[in-house]
Amino acid sequence: MGRRLHAEGFQPLPDADDGTLSGTRLWRVRAAYVEYLALRLHGLAHAVHAEARFDYHHPTERGRIVEHRSGYAVNALDWLLSTSNPHASSWRRPYVAAPPG
Repeated sequence: MGRRLHAEGFQPLPDADDGTLSGTRLWRVRAAYVEYLALRLHGLAHAVHAEARFDYHHPTERGRIVEHRSGYAVNALDWLLSTSNPHASSWRRPYVAAPPG
């Protein structure tokens, strides 16, 4: 999952509560949206699409939340990727046989 997150362009943010690690937050920017994925130690996650109104020095300050989902980490990541890249996730190449020859 870590390689997949890195390949999709997610960057880490510190996620601590009173100095204790409570999980990992990741973020990336996609066409007018900023996307966040909060991974918790117990295997659940929260995924968010928000309006991209922020500056790169303060990536947690964002616009209104447009859509969000919670669930197992892999399912939350799948939802985030399939909704942000609908053409890439559903794109299928038809099988083309080799020309006779």
